[in-house]
Amino acid sequence: MTTTKGCTIKVCELVIRLGDFTIHDGLSLQVYNGEITSVVGASGTGKSVLLKTIIGLIKPIKGSIEIFGQDYNKLSSSEAHEVRRHCGVLFQDGALFGSLTVNENIQIPIKEHFKLPQKTMSELSALKLSMVGLDADVGNKYPSELSGGMRKRVGLARALALDPELLFLDEPTAGLDPIGAAAFDQLLLELQENLHLTVFIVTHDLDTIYTVSNRIAVLGEKKLLVSGTIDEVRSFDHPWVQDYFHGQRSRAINQ
Repeated sequence: MTTTKGCTIKVCELVIRLGDFTIHDGLSLQVYNGEITSVVGASGTGKSVLLKTIIGLIKPIKGSIEIFGQDYNKLSSSEAHEVRRHCGVLFQDGALFGSLTVNENIQIPIKEHFKLPQKTMSELSALKLSMVGLDADVGNKYPSELSGGMRKRVGLARALALDPELLFLDEPTAGLDPIGAAAFDQLLLELQENLHLTVFIVTHDLDTIYTVSNRIAVLGEKKLLVSGTIDEVRSFDHPWVQDYFHGQRSRAINQ
């Protein structure tokens, strides 16, 4: 994995409330170009909430979010639409539309941004399936006909439909067996290197964290506790961080 300078995402003093509950209070975070940043934290620390806020699904109370150097909250609808064209998102379990075929699911973002002949869109969806290791004939199936691992890959194919520069992944290996999860991790590494992607990944999977991460961001106490390389984060003096990265599960991984 390679590292280049500069920020793709810059979050400053973010405050997020859902109802009367404050999820984040002054959270700041940077995601660097060409890196895979894994966001971790205990349950309830707002990892997925942060992802949804960055992509515009949740509006913050205070703070700023810059994507590609632009303050997302200050953009016009057309400008925000253009920024989204350069982003791909894989939600948990793929978040596929069950009434649509795989091809139709993959073509949704293409239709949103471009007017292309159906033949071209069919060729593009077949190409995206190939990129994630699936045969073209999978395109005619419905999500209910696929395994969990295949649904994840189809969701990833849809996230890649517009050739994004920035990829968001929310718990991509959750629910997968160890072999399937390891295969997904290797696929992500290959795509990141070949497509020069910047990746923001929410995960609790230690295997994934150790395999793919250039940098780790740990959320807790309604803010960013620490961000850095694996070695830097592992040495951070905080009870949850120490337990997470030096506990029984971590020791098993590092044996």
